Amino acid sequence: MKKQVGFTLIEVLLLIIVSSILAMTILLSLQTATKNMPNQLYNMTATQTAKLCLEWFVGQRRLQWGNGYLSVTCPSTAVPFTCVAPSGYTLSVDIACTTINSDANYKTITITVTGSGNATLSALIANY
Repeated sequence: MKKQVGFTLIEVLLLIIVSSILAMTILLSLQTATKNMPNQLYNMTATQTAKLCLEWFVGQRRLQWGNGYLSVTCPSTAVPFTCVAPSGYTLSVDIACTTINSDANYKTITITVTGSGNATLSALIANY
């Protein structure tokens, strides 16, 4: 008697069922990822806007010729002219005087961008 080579009907059915479950899981995760993509893009735009504005504040130290952050006063909520929010976003700046170990030469800068996407970035700077 010759041995038959091949798959049984049960093996083929199990392969189809396992493959279907795997494909359904992959498709559902792709659907969720593409559904959330616009929100991620808006949040990335908000984060990039806040980052550019915060970099302007950090760059002021170099522009003051070694005098620290003289142009950055606290408390303040003034938005520099270089910090421009894209259409659909609002940008706000909060500068607070911060004391660390009885040293009052610190300032905390918080940039908040709201609108289509949201982001908040903070930095601690010192007058040294």
